[in-house]
Amino acid sequence: MFKDCYAFYDENTGFIRLGNSKIEKVLQLRGSFIRTVSVKDLETQKEWAGFKPLWQRCPVLETNEKPSVSFKTDVIKNPYVMKPHLKVAIELSGKSGIAWYEYLIFPEISFIYNQNFVSKSGEIEFVYDKKLDEKPTGIEEEQVRVNASEIYCDVDTLDAIPLGGGHINVNSFKLYDKTDYNDMLVEQQSATVYTFRNGDLKRDGNVFCINDYTSDNSIMLIKHSPTESSALNRRGPDFTMQGSLYATLYGTGVDFNDIPEGKVPYYASAVGVGKTEDIYEEMWRYNTAFCTDDPRGSLFIMSNTWGDRSQDMAVCESFMMRELDRAKQMGVDIIQIDDGWESGITANSRRKSGGVWEGFYADDSDFWRVNTERFPNGLEPLLEKAKSLGVEMGLWFGPDSVNDFANYKKDIETLMNFYNTYGIRYFKLDGVKIRSKLGEMRFIEMLTELTNLTKGDMRFNLDVTAEDRFGYMYQSQFGSLFVENRYTDYPNYFPHNTFKNVWNLAHVIPTRRLQMELLNTRRNTDRYEGVLFAPNTYSPDYLFATVMVANPLFWMEMTNLTEEDAENLANISAVYKDYKAELFHSRVVPIGNCPDGMNFSGYFCDCSDTKTYNLILFREAAKGDTFTFELPKDISHLKGEVIYQNANSEYNINGKQITIKFSQKRSFVWLRFS
Repeated sequence: MFKDCYAFYDENTGFIRLGNSKIEKVLQLRGSFIRTVSVKDLETQKEWAGFKPLWQRCPVLETNEKPSVSFKTDVIKNPYVMKPHLKVAIELSGKSGIAWYEYLIFPEISFIYNQNFVSKSGEIEFVYDKKLDEKPTGIEEEQVRVNASEIYCDVDTLDAIPLGGGHINVNSFKLYDKTDYNDMLVEQQSATVYTFRNGDLKRDGNVFCINDYTSDNSIMLIKHSPTESSALNRRGPDFTMQGSLYATLYGTGVDFNDIPEGKVPYYASAVGVGKTEDIYEEMWRYNTAFCTDDPRGSLFIMSNTWGDRSQDMAVCESFMMRELDRAKQMGVDIIQIDDGWESGITANSRRKSGGVWEGFYADDSDFWRVNTERFPNGLEPLLEKAKSLGVEMGLWFGPDSVNDFANYKKDIETLMNFYNTYGIRYFKLDGVKIRSKLGEMRFIEMLTELTNLTKGDMRFNLDVTAEDRFGYMYQSQFGSLFVENRYTDYPNYFPHNTFKNVWNLAHVIPTRRLQMELLNTRRNTDRYEGVLFAPNTYSPDYLFATVMVANPLFWMEMTNLTEEDAENLANISAVYKDYKAELFHSRVVPIGNCPDGMNFSGYFCDCSDTKTYNLILFREAAKGDTFTFELPKDISHLKGEVIYQNANSEYNINGKQITIKFSQKRSFVWLRFS
């Protein structure tokens, strides 16, 4: 139907086949119920199937009714923020509501995305299923008891996949946002599954990789939802397995007794297959198809002055003019004006107390007009100068969360005015509070409408530092993730921790989706006196290198940098510009040990488009000077060159290993093989 993607529905049997050249998922409809029959890897012929039928039902459909069925396919050729794909929509219309099951299939991608929706038209009083107490009794006959020929899943189920038994293990990844309070952002767990039918495994998280270690085949389930602490209407674990017979993803995010009007989304999911050694690369290919990220097709360097803690005190025309000069010198692509450019006063203002963090339009109808005291000539002089320097301007903005984003249409109007009037297309969205499904729907509609109106040209930095927000895996197609607020003033900025967070997130999230900071380390050195990992013990280019596989953020007033530090960052930025598009298209694999300030760590950047490999390798404050990194691929036959290093080093590559001798602590080398 679209390249290698297909979808077929047999009305007589209720069977549905979805897939492409790599994966096939078979479903079956029966009245109000739907089930996953099997998931097949078409390259290895491994089929995940068997066991009993696992039936799911949307609770607005009655158990015994026969809803009308609509099956439609549509080729989405220009989705702006995704790659072209085949969309499949199954609609079940019943007496009291409608359930939709929608699937996205990308050409030559071994994952299928699924999101369900519901609308209620009648009155239904819904009672959640009570889960049985499955505690072991010690009576052996009960261990082999089979109670039913079919299983009816809890209504909070996103997907239930039959596995067919066998010897398997599971790797799970639990993600943490609200990074103002969390600094270990990824928790990974591994477990070998008890193969017996009563074996019970429960996990929280967003990514679950099930491995048949006897055949080296894997199936991966992704839960596209906020993190555990931010998910709506959470009732239990995100993932369970019953022995090695079937796996279930839970957590729709919907309260079925309080469904808003309209087409209400569940949280989404995806299922993918592949050889165990390839499954994470397949996941990266899926993630970069689902979200194509920045429209320029390159990583970008952004600056934002908030990191020096002047907050809105310094922001004015003359100050930003000086920042623009420094931005040109240091190779900045986008200079972003944080809170302080607007006429209204927020709760973070240092200029005036009594500011607000929502209810902006009620507080001041001109809240989002440019502040004429700080910018008496408007933003035009800044934009003209920025254009002459080859630098873009971006703005901080707070969508109005009050009353579940009741003012979202005003927010659309406000941002479109800045886009049409000034050509500003990068907005950091902060202060977001997702309190309900209605608020979630309105916020999604705001992002969708702005994306469609600008044909994907408007991009957002989605802040995950506080409040209940979408996190890392939900609605990720709309922009980059502003991951951390760190400051030397507190002091809570330790470069090895920021490095650690990029390194850990790279296991499950394309690093090009992240925006990660480096600070002016000459500030507040007295607050780190005697601290081994003090920021000022690192060279600025080292800090840049730790985050260069993401979108580096100069979280500082650049005009406060010493000339020496500004020149140091300008040097590495100039080199970076020649390779940032290549890094954007690279799968970044963490190698070495997890950064902790004392380790050897690094990134292996695999750009399949150009068949080039960038290795960025670090010696933290490790006592030894030599380390051997294990590589995902053998690149020893390729020509290597040193692109940049902050201290002398020597390397020797042998097969899938590279040994580096570093001449000093807190040093790095950037190598490229082609």
